[in-house]
Amino acid sequence: MTPLRAVHYPENARLRQDRIPGSIWIAPCGEGEASMLWFVCPCGCGTLRNISIGHRHKPKMRGPSWYWNGRATEATLDPSVNAAPAGDCNGWHGWLRDGYWEAC
Repeated sequence: MTPLRAVHYPENARLRQDRIPGSIWIAPCGEGEASMLWFVCPCGCGTLRNISIGHRHKPKMRGPSWYWNGRATEATLDPSVNAAPAGDCNGWHGWLRDGYWEAC
C-alpha cells in the first residue's frame, strides 16, 4: 500500500468539514506539553478520531498516549496508531512517519 500524506490543517473546523483521509489537526501546545492530535482515519471511511500526544515526549497518563516529534507538517508518532473498528470504520493500524501514514 502506498503511504498516505497526512495533510496538516491549521484549523480544527476545516479538518472536520473537509474530512480528507489521513489529514490531521494538532491542538496548540508548547514544548514538553501534552496535547491532542485529531485525524481522519487513513482507511478512507471519513471517521474523525483523536489521540493524546506529547510535544517531544510520551505523556504519562491514564490511557494510551504517543510521542510526537513536534513537527505539524512532517509529524511522526511513536508507537504505531491502532484505530479500532467503530461505526462505519473497519479499523486501521499503522505508523505516522515524517508526515505520511503507512499501514502495518
